[in-house]
Amino acid sequence: MRTAIVVESIDIEAPRDEVFDVIANCDRRLQLSPLWGVTEVGDITSDFPHEGSSYHMKLLVEGHETEYDTIVTTFIPNQSFAYRLTVKRESRSTWSVQDVTRGTRLIYREEFLVSEDEAEHFITTARKIVCEWLENIKRYAELREERGKRLVRWLADRYYLRLRPEQRRAVIMVLALQGMSLISFVALGLGLAVASLF
Repeated sequence: MRTAIVVESIDIEAPRDEVFDVIANCDRRLQLSPLWGVTEVGDITSDFPHEGSSYHMKLLVEGHETEYDTIVTTFIPNQSFAYRLTVKRESRSTWSVQDVTRGTRLIYREEFLVSEDEAEHFITTARKIVCEWLENIKRYAELREERGKRLVRWLADRYYLRLRPEQRRAVIMVLALQGMSLISFVALGLGLAVASLF
């Protein structure tokens, strides 16, 4: 076994404190994760997200359930949030934020144990998940200034993010079908209007 490190970052057009609030919010951070739906949050200690606090997690992959605790190791408001997982692979993650010209740079660093024979595949998979997670956080954090974006964020908070991935896909499919129906209805109306002129 050796220690593997994955470090990724993304620039977000939002203030540092707002980005950090998304990261420090256990439910929101996990709901934005590509692994949402295969993970389930259990008990959260009352002092979360402060150092020493924790929350219980269940991970269900291919019919196999793993339970572990996530223990906060660092909490520096608007700077850094780190935790370790009580799993066999010994994993430590750190989220940090920095000011940049157009907002905030969010940096994710994860260290985990991996065997030599699976290292390349495991690191590639972890990097892909982290990049997608950062993109989700960026999209969410940037829903902030305009009235329409704030409405979308409210709807996401209230309804969409609470859904499991397959439920989210169903909602998107229904909305897409409704949109196509609306376009067809408008096109039909325009066609009838033009036909009545002749």
